[in-house]
Amino acid sequence: MRFSTPKEDPFRFVGGLFAQRQVHEILQDYYVNNGDPLATDLSVPGWPGTLWLTDQERVDRDQAVFGEFSYDISSSWTANAGLRYYRYDNTLQGFYGFNQNFSSSQGTATCFTPFVPFHGAPCQDLDGRTADSGTSPKLNLTYKIDKDHLIYWTYSKGFRPGGVNRNGGGTLPPYKPDYLDNYEFGWKTAWDDNRIRFNGAFFVEKWKDFQFAYLGPNALTIIANAGEAEIKGVETDLEFAVTQHLTLNAGLSLLDPKLTQTYCGGTAVECATPGYEQYAPSGTQLPVTPKIKGDVTARYTFEAGGGYQGHLQAAAVYVGSRTGDLRQAAAAALGEMPSYVIGDFSGGVEKNGLTAELYVNNAFDKRAVLDRFAECDISSCGQIAVYDVPNQPRTIGLKFGQKF
Repeated sequence: MRFSTPKEDPFRFVGGLFAQRQVHEILQDYYVNNGDPLATDLSVPGWPGTLWLTDQERVDRDQAVFGEFSYDISSSWTANAGLRYYRYDNTLQGFYGFNQNFSSSQGTATCFTPFVPFHGAPCQDLDGRTADSGTSPKLNLTYKIDKDHLIYWTYSKGFRPGGVNRNGGGTLPPYKPDYLDNYEFGWKTAWDDNRIRFNGAFFVEKWKDFQFAYLGPNALTIIANAGEAEIKGVETDLEFAVTQHLTLNAGLSLLDPKLTQTYCGGTAVECATPGYEQYAPSGTQLPVTPKIKGDVTARYTFEAGGGYQGHLQAAAVYVGSRTGDLRQAAAAALGEMPSYVIGDFSGGVEKNGLTAELYVNNAFDKRAVLDRFAECDISSCGQIAVYDVPNQPRTIGLKFGQKF
C-alpha cells in the first residue's frame, strides 16, 4: 500500500506498507534407473530406487513500513530524506540425504527423533530459521544549476535478508544479512540546445558481511558471509545528435571491486594452511564483476522514398575479464573469464506504423564466456570439469511489426 501528496507541493511525502510471503517447495529425487531399483536397505525409506532425496519447504516472510520526504528549499535546491523499517523471518524445513545404510552423515542417520514424516519424506533432518529487523535510511541533496544542468549527492543504505543453508543438519549456521552503504555524487546535463546529453556518477559502496555462494558437499549451494568489501567506480552515459539524422550513444563503467577484509571459511588451523581452499586475502577482486564495461551505438535515419523512413544501426559492447569465484583456489581452478567485444548490425524501414528490420546479432560470431562454473567444488572433488555459458552465436533474422 502506497500513498503520496501532490507532486506540485514544495513539501512532498510518499509512504506506505509492504508485506509478502514466498513459499518454495523443493523436491529432488535422485532415482537409480538401471532396470532394477536399489536394494530396499539402500533406498530412502518410502522411495524405492531413490538414492538421494531432497524434500523441503522454504518460507520467506518480509514486512516493511517506509516514508520519504522531499522539500524544495529554493528554486535550485531540493532536499530528500527517507527511512524504511523492515522485518524478515525466513525458515527452511525438511529432509535431505541418504538412507542411513548408505551414509551416516546425511539423511535418516541424522534425522530428529522420534521420526516424524515431513511431506513425503520419512523424517526431518533440517529445521532452520533466521529473523531480524532494522532500518534503511536515504539522504539526497539536489542542486539545479540551470534548466539544463543538475548535480546531486546521495547517501543510502540497503540490505539483503539472511537465510538458512540447505546443507543444514546442524553443521552450517544460517547466513546473516548483508548491508551496502552507498555514497554517490552525480550529474545530469544537456548541452548545445539538447544535442548533447551527458549523465554520470562517482560512487563508493561499502559492503558489510556480504553474502557469497559456493558449492559444498553433494553439490549443494552454501551461502556464507565473506566479511567486508568495497566498490569504487564511475558510470557515465552520453547521447550526441551529431546531425539531424545521425545519433551516437555511449556508456562506460569503471569499477574497482575488491575485498577489504581477508575471507577464510575454516578453522584457525585451516586458515593458516597455505593453499587452503576457503581463502581469499584482502584486496582480492570480487567475482563476476569486470573492472571495465562499455557500449557504443550509432544510428542513422533517412528518407527511403515512397513515404518510408529508413534506419541503419551499428552497436558494440565490451566487457572486461572476470573471475568465477572469490576463493583463490577455486578461481585458479576455474580460470579467468576473458574479456570480449560483441558487435550487432541492423537496418530497416517504417511507414504508417508498419516496420521491417533485418538484423545481424553477434555479427563476428564471437564466442564470449558469460559465466563459468563447475558442478562439483574444488574443495570436494579436486580436479573439476569446468563449464562455460556462452553467448548466442551469430544470428541473422528479419523482424516485422505493426504499431497501433
